[in-house]
Amino acid sequence: MNYDGLTESLTAILRGTKLFTGISEAETERFLNNAGAHKERYRKNDLIICEGDENNRIGVILSGSIVAERVYPDGEVATASKMGAGGVIGDVLSGSSAVSPVTVIAAEESVLLFFFLSAFIEPNARIQDIQLKLTRNLILDISDKYFELEKRIAVMSARTLRRKILLYLCGVCRDNPGEFFSVEHSREQQAAYLGCERTALSRELAKMKEDGVIDYNKNRFMLMPSALVFRGDM
Repeated sequence: MNYDGLTESLTAILRGTKLFTGISEAETERFLNNAGAHKERYRKNDLIICEGDENNRIGVILSGSIVAERVYPDGEVATASKMGAGGVIGDVLSGSSAVSPVTVIAAEESVLLFFFLSAFIEPNARIQDIQLKLTRNLILDISDKYFELEKRIAVMSARTLRRKILLYLCGVCRDNPGEFFSVEHSREQQAAYLGCERTALSRELAKMKEDGVIDYNKNRFMLMPSALVFRGDM
């Protein structure tokens, strides 16, 4: 079956996400039939959530990717996060009275499936057993985002750009130290994440390579032994 150009069934796509971990195909279909879910398609750079808006929906990225950005009073734009297929947006905000602190846009042509929070938490005898599993998964996803935020704070609190870069790279390279690994962010997005100018980032990366701290080729990096001491900070 095809859903707005998706090559997999909607059920199969959802079961591959963290939100639907441990939920069977039959349970997923039963939930969809009772949850009032709806799909929305976005073109590249389309607005999904606007900073300052209230939000009571939880969205699962079925295809494509999104970027969450924060715009500062001086016009500077910082990338808060980026998520691809399987990612969940709005989960933290949907249960809060606060407004969105970020603007979420489609980084490419994307399809999202939206649920209202009530589909997860309001008693429904037809899907009560599934709601318990989904709520557990939702809490785990929110917890993961909390620790990701803690990691971001640690990076931004570093006193020097070199230390910020090392903490950032150590957070990406969880396994196989001493081997090349890929970073999904572009150089511009890396600079936004680290809170610096792209030219400053490129200059510091070149110095770090010259000093034997890291090696890299475009978006593939390797941490040298002298850099691995920073892994203990993450």
